[in-house]
Amino acid sequence: MLPAIGISLVYALLRIPHFAYAELMTLGSYLAFALSVGLGFPFLPSAALAAIICGALAGCADQALFRPVRKAGVLPAMLLSLGLMLVLQNVVRFFWGNGVRQYRIPLQRPFDLIGFNLTLNHILILLAVLLAVLVVQVLLRWTSFGMQVRATTNNSELARVTGIEPERVYVGLTALGGFLSGLGGVLMAVSTSLTPLLGWNNLLPLFAIALLGGRGRVGGTTLAAMVIGIITQFSLFFIQSSYKVGLAFFLLAVLLVVRPRGLVSQE
Repeated sequence: MLPAIGISLVYALLRIPHFAYAELMTLGSYLAFALSVGLGFPFLPSAALAAIICGALAGCADQALFRPVRKAGVLPAMLLSLGLMLVLQNVVRFFWGNGVRQYRIPLQRPFDLIGFNLTLNHILILLAVLLAVLVVQVLLRWTSFGMQVRATTNNSELARVTGIEPERVYVGLTALGGFLSGLGGVLMAVSTSLTPLLGWNNLLPLFAIALLGGRGRVGGTTLAAMVIGIITQFSLFFIQSSYKVGLAFFLLAVLLVVRPRGLVSQE
């Protein structure tokens, strides 16, 4: 959910499908692993620092790589994001290999909730995601940075005339997207495992959720993730788990036929 919000926000502002954000999920999860397991730092500070590093990398990449090609159109920037995605994936492979790893988190006894086996970690992950969504919503709606993002999204030239520097907005929002991707990768790895294909395996679902949620809509993206997640999980009572991804995209197609602009309408 969190990386999908970052993808949606960046696409609304820059009109770029930023594929590299999926690999920032992978990088963030492995950085947290290196800090917590390799260096022995507490897990929560390690997760926060990993997400901050991913945000800083995303902001630096925007200025160093994407800024020079910003006026060349969508295709060069899209190809650049694909190349960056592959570079990040291979960086992870180079430093940590191709094996599956796990965080050193104590095992917990699961409990049953409406037919699903959950642990305390699952509840904490959900709370962390909801808190992050709330913070992003407040940041974009009730701060001067959020006002600048809205103004630049609507008309960057008019925003420049009013004293807003678009490049500062671009780097700030791409950094926010990178932070969300890194944090989302850590939270996903807690409930699953660390693998160099963590981001790659979630690339299409992330873009599907971002598309269904509506361009730049934090609430819509959150709602889309919840709708698809809940329906696909309950579908396990009736179909095999291998069909879950296919069902998610079938739901996406049906919902987009009904709501072609996403679950939350664009103004």
